[in-house]
Order: sequence, then C-alpha cells, then structure tokens
Amino acid sequence: MNHNSATYAIKTVDDAAWDRFVAVHGTPHILQTSGWAALKQRFGWDADRVTLVDAGGQVRAGATLLFRRAAGLTVAYVPRGPLTDWADPTLTRALLSALEARSRERGAALLKLEPELFDTPENRRMLHAYGLQPGRQTVQPPSTILVDISDDEDAILKRMKSKWRYNIRLAARKGVTIRAAGPDDLPAFNRLMGATGQRDGFAVHSADYYAAAYELLVPAHGVFLLAEYEGEPLASIVVFSVGHMAWYLWGASSDRERNRMPNHALQWAAIRWARARGATCYDLWGVPDEVGILAAGLRNGRADGVPADELPIDLTNLPAHDLWGVYRFKQGFGGQVVRTVAAWDLPLDANRYRAYEAALQLRAQPARLRQLAPATAAVSAVLSVTRTGTGESGQLHTLRAVTNPRRWRATLAKLPDPHVLQSWEWGEVKAQAGWTAERVALPGAGGEPEAAFQFLWRQPTARLPLRIGYVPKGPVVEWTDPDRVERVLARVEAYAQARNCIFVKIDPDVREDEPAGRALIHALFRRGWRFSPEQIQFKNTAYSDLTPDEDALLQGMKSKWRYNIRLAGRRGITVRAGGVDDLAAFYELYAATGARDGFLIRPFSYYRATWETFLAAEADEKNPAGGALLLAEHADEAAPVAGLFLMRYGERSWYFYGASSERRRRDMPNYLLQWEAMRWSKGRGCTVYDWWGAPTDLADEDDGMQGVWRFKQGFGAEFQPHVGAWDYPVSPILYQAFIKVLPALRELMSSDD
Repeated sequence: MNHNSATYAIKTVDDAAWDRFVAVHGTPHILQTSGWAALKQRFGWDADRVTLVDAGGQVRAGATLLFRRAAGLTVAYVPRGPLTDWADPTLTRALLSALEARSRERGAALLKLEPELFDTPENRRMLHAYGLQPGRQTVQPPSTILVDISDDEDAILKRMKSKWRYNIRLAARKGVTIRAAGPDDLPAFNRLMGATGQRDGFAVHSADYYAAAYELLVPAHGVFLLAEYEGEPLASIVVFSVGHMAWYLWGASSDRERNRMPNHALQWAAIRWARARGATCYDLWGVPDEVGILAAGLRNGRADGVPADELPIDLTNLPAHDLWGVYRFKQGFGGQVVRTVAAWDLPLDANRYRAYEAALQLRAQPARLRQLAPATAAVSAVLSVTRTGTGESGQLHTLRAVTNPRRWRATLAKLPDPHVLQSWEWGEVKAQAGWTAERVALPGAGGEPEAAFQFLWRQPTARLPLRIGYVPKGPVVEWTDPDRVERVLARVEAYAQARNCIFVKIDPDVREDEPAGRALIHALFRRGWRFSPEQIQFKNTAYSDLTPDEDALLQGMKSKWRYNIRLAGRRGITVRAGGVDDLAAFYELYAATGARDGFLIRPFSYYRATWETFLAAEADEKNPAGGALLLAEHADEAAPVAGLFLMRYGERSWYFYGASSERRRRDMPNYLLQWEAMRWSKGRGCTVYDWWGAPTDLADEDDGMQGVWRFKQGFGAEFQPHVGAWDYPVSPILYQAFIKVLPALRELMSSDD
C-alpha cells in the first residue's frame, strides 16, 4: 500500500464531532456511530477510531475500527466503512494507510472492510488497486432493498404493491396501533424476538444486548416500534437513522393476530418516523445475496439498483422463511434491489492470515471431513467409490455404487422414508427418457447405510455439450442428523463434479416449517447451494394419514365429501383396477383433461414407460414399489369417465396422475375414485397417502393450485410445505449461462425428443 498522508493529519476527535461527520457524509451508517461502537464494546469487541482532518481541522475521512480476538487471532473490522471520498485517491490512500498502521499496532492478522460501495467492476478494480482482496467471510448482508422516501407519503405508497398498501390500511381498520416502545416494553420485545428466532430458525441477541442498544442509541439515532391490538404486543421492529439514511435492523412478531397485518403497519410507521427525521432513503437491511447478484448483473456494471418487481423471480416458488421469506415481504414496499461489494480484506500477517482462511474453509466442511486437507476432501469423496454387485466391502463413509435392484431395495429399506422417485423402477423409467441412472450408498458404522441417493444425469441436448445432474426427491437420509446431512451433501456435490455436471439439483421431501428443514436450508446456503428457479416437482404437497380405520377416515372428511362418495355409488359409478390394456384409454382421458385445464401433456410413449413399469412391479409381492390404475366407469358410458394412477413405495403411496371427462361430472366420480385409491393404498399396507401437489402459498388466492387444494382438503388432507428444489453449481459461470437460456433450452429439448 502506498503510504501518503502529507495532506491530512491523524487526529483524535470526540464522539459528538465524529457523529456530526458521520451524519453529513455521503454514505452515513449507524454502524459507524459512536453509539454503535459503545454497544459493541459491551459485548466482546474493543472499539477504536481513526480520523483524518485537513489543514483547517475539519474531519475529512475516518472509520470506527472494531477489534476482536478469537482462536489466537486478532481481527480488525470496519463495519459499513470506511467513510471516505472514494473519488479522492489521495484522501482514501491516507485513510487506508492509517487504518493499516493502527491495526498492526493492535496485533491484528488482517483488516476487514465492508465499504458502502455498489458492486460494480469499476469499484472492484479500485479496491484491488488499493491492495485489498475479496474476503471469504462477510459480516453484514451485501444485498438489500432501498426505498426512496424523499417524496410525499402518497407517492411512497403508490410505489408499493397494491396488496401492501391495502394491508397497511387494513391494519388500521382492524385496530392495530403503533407506538414507540419505552424501557418498560423491552421484556415484551424480547419475548417476541425469542418466539421469532425459534419459529424461523435464527439466533437472536441476548436481552442485555437489546437493552444496551436501547440505552445507547434511543432516541438519538433509533426507535423501538411496537404494534399492539387491544393492548397485546403483536410485533416490533427496531429502526435507526443517521443523516439521510434509515435502516430497519431487527424485527420480531408473534403468531397471534397475523391477519391484522401488524408487520405492514410497522414498516409504514418506520418510514414515516424516518421521514420526520429528515431521512430520504430507507434500507430494509438484507435480502438473499442471490437476488442482489442478479440485480447487479442486470445493471451490467452500472452503480444503481433494479426495482424489485422487475427482477425475473417467481415469488410463488420461494421458501417461506429465512432471508427468502423476508424477501417476499420486503419486495412489496416499492424499493430497489442493490448489492454492495461485500467484505474486502487486507492481510497484515501472511502466515496468520492463511491460518484464518484455512479455519473458515474448514468450518464449511462437514464435521467428519475436518481432519482432511480442504483441497483433497472433495476429491477423496469421489475416488472412494466401490463398485458393488452382490458382495460389498468398503471403508467407512465412502460411496458404494449399487448395481442390482435387489441390493438397492435392501439399502433403501434400512433408511427413513425413501421416496418412490428414488426407487430402482423410477431410474429405469428415466433411463428410457435419455437419463443415466446411478445408485450410490454412503455406509456408516458397521457397514450399514447411513444415506443413499439415485443420481440421474444427462446431456439435455446434443446441440449444447452440457451435463446436468438430478437427485429426484432425495437424497435418502435422516434429515434430523446434521452431521449425516453434511456428509451426504458433500458426496452429492463431489459426485456431480466427478460426472462433469455443471450443476446438480435436489428436492427432498423435508418440511420447511420444522427444525430439520430450517437447518437444511441453512446448510445449503452455507455450502453454496441456490434455491432453484426450476422447480421440477411440486414444491409443497398434502397427505392423509391412512392408519385409522375406514370409518375414522370418512369421519375426518368434510360432510359434503362423504355425501359425494356415497352419491357416486348410488348413481351407478363403479371403480375398478385397470391393466396394461387400459393405458391407452386412460391416456386419452388424461390428454383431454390437460387440454381442458391447461397443463402440459407429453406423447403416450412418455407415460406408458412409467405406467407399465409400476404395474409390473405391483405384480411382484417382494417388491416395495408398485402402482395401480383405477378407472371410474358407468354402465351407460362406453369409456371411463375418470381415472387416476397411483405409485407406491414401502408405506407411502402417491396420487401422481388424475384425469376426468365432462361426462357424468354431476355423478361425482372423482370423489369415489379418490376414496377407492385411499382404500387400495391402505390395503397394500400404506400408512400415508400423498396427494402430490399443493399451493406454494396458501394465502395466495391467485395460486393455480388453490382449486385442487380445496378438493384435496375436503378429504382431510394436511398441507405439508417443503424446502423445494435447490441447485449446486459445480461451474457457477456455466450454471448462470444455463439458467439464462432455460426457456430456449426447453424448446431445444422438446425438438430433440
């Protein structure tokens, strides 16, 4: 680094002078104020400040510098700074030199900066020129949504989505009130924070931390806003403001009275509070970084944001939790998605910095792989595959290829809840459609399998030399065991790399509203997986518990559904099991249903392979896989009036394909058909009936699955939200290219078929 500080002097200034400088700076930030430094000092950090003044004694640049020692290393950290004029290289070099010198004096191994600079090639080149390098660890969220609040309130509301404006007004009509919380309200705030953290799966600060924040930053820079209904606290947010900027940093809510929309009302109150203090920009603080990366890419290097509603993101296919859940909420307030350059490091001690980098890399490895060198961990996971037929031997936690159906079924039988799409039969079906199916097991202690996955890969079209991988409804593992989950994810990633795939997709049936699902999503984010823009299977489903007797199952249905089941029988509808000879008639009915209801129908040959394979499996009493074609008929009709195809594996059956004609609809054949499907499943020892598909968002009346959900719900079906499909980009560059050409690629694939 070039040490040139001849024009400026390093001078200590008091807190008031420093805070005045922060407030008038072009990129002010609450994390650079003296109050924030005092807060961090109470909780394990040591705070320092470096300021540069000009010949007239005016502060021209500076930074709050935080120090923390962990694992034998001291890290110097500048949150959301430094504050400088980046267009003035003399000033900036002088400040960076002073920060480097102070950090070395304190024995730091590295200096980490998180500047408020947009993520552009120009800004990255500039930071490289100053001797900085992109950091492996980012502390604050790089991507966010900025809302322009410089206009009048009507204009701000007009830029929001109509549903958000409606909800703001609805909260007021439904009796929600908003007020600034006082010290006596902090226990209620902490209860709300605790409930939110437990529900959404994130860690919260201690009660002492929030109390200190209140003491040090309210009312000078912040406010705790509380939403109440009839005196009961429903939700709360904490907002800060410095200069022309305001930030929504923390939020909490209960599960009570959510239909009164207290969170929308809180954000609107925060915006009004910020405007009253002179703020013109409201930072919603944190969205998934994938969204920010996408926005930065769409701007082609320009230093501005993209309106959230202009991003090509399907909001109906997002997870309903973590940063994805809050993104769905935040994007409706009419802001711009932006991304900063994130964290940049200046190594101060080469050896200790390498140790720090190695520690970060190892922390991302599964617990059982930490003894391996990071550079060889992925390679060893692939090289340890053992080809297996009937006899097997292998090393603990290596992969074993399983090459016969009997052994594969035995492997799945020892694992929890395998999905029919992980069955040998499904792999055989996909092999007829251009996929290569490979089955591998991950042995655990004593040689018993602790996980397994059927890995499908293909080259989508001969015109593009790209391979993609897919583990449909897998892998099969105990999802409540985080160490096992980490091991199997590592093996899937390595296997995709060994097969030269540009990415691999998984979409396991793990509930996103339970701790295992939240832990899985955090693990996927940490490991570099991305929520997929291409959800091959339905993200969510519904199921019926088949363990009660038939009378209890009927009692669990809505009365109208029970009536319709009996009505169908009285009107002459009968249901029978069909065979291979009935498949053509069922396809004709299925094609007519697709044309009527607007869903894609492929040629008969595509479905025949599936239906014939699972009907054949059903004939084998030792096979846990099977299927049934059920047809609803009437004596006065020459062809079936409705039909469905079930697939089963072990103790679960799935309603995969359903079809009906306009004939005899008033005779309710579909109700009797579903009841007979449940009875057939129960008779085969199934304990769960999976309805295969439910709305992505139950509250979205525009969701195309709402109609079929109401039908399924009447049978007593229970909604089950899943984590959805996730992609691991083995080659991030090729993955991005693949995603961009996805519509065109689908067209090519269709022409290749």
